[in-house]
Amino acid sequence: MLYAWVHGVKRPPLERGERTVCDCGGQLTAVIPVENVRHWRHKAGDCDPWSEPEGAWHLGWKERFDLSCREIALVDPATGERHRADVLCGVGTPQPTVLELQHSSISEEERVAREAFYMKAHRMFWLVHIHNEANFNGYSFGFSLDFGSRTYQLNGHTYAVMRWMGRSKQFIEKWKRAAAHVFFEFQGNVFYLASESVSRRLGGPLKKGEFALCHLARDDFIRAVHGSP
Repeated sequence: MLYAWVHGVKRPPLERGERTVCDCGGQLTAVIPVENVRHWRHKAGDCDPWSEPEGAWHLGWKERFDLSCREIALVDPATGERHRADVLCGVGTPQPTVLELQHSSISEEERVAREAFYMKAHRMFWLVHIHNEANFNGYSFGFSLDFGSRTYQLNGHTYAVMRWMGRSKQFIEKWKRAAAHVFFEFQGNVFYLASESVSRRLGGPLKKGEFALCHLARDDFIRAVHGSP
């Protein structure tokens, strides 16, 4: 985790040897790596089993939101299950929104579990980082982008229907099945992946391997997380 409360201030660690306490009551120790970002490490293992190593990409996106919105612990009152949302905006409003920043690969089972947990009381967005163009999925995503062949206008936005060009369609089909809203970041651009309901308004349900994207400005994406249409 990148932030913790130290003497009433939520912040990253400043120096080696610092210690504090997590919201769960566990002991935290400062980690000051040479190349990666500073973070806090649970002494007895992270209280959130969904946590993953975080780097500059996570930090860059979290810092686009107010500190009060970053790394918010949520607990299911019925089961006691605990997880830490990367970003939570709009607490106390009709549309509180969890943003999960996904840099590494994730199984469909874990994706479904995260959506089930967060969407009990929140709207949910995924931001999936497609960052390795040498990787099969990264290459296929870039090769598949086609904003000229089949375009549609919907609610003032331009959507393009395209076909996944890789050998396996597992990656794109997994994210098409998501219950939450899915966004991809690729080469600094943010794209919204049309949900099933949106896809039906773009000429009918999409075939296997077909998907539709809408290009968004970063500021528009951030406003959406904050609850703007």
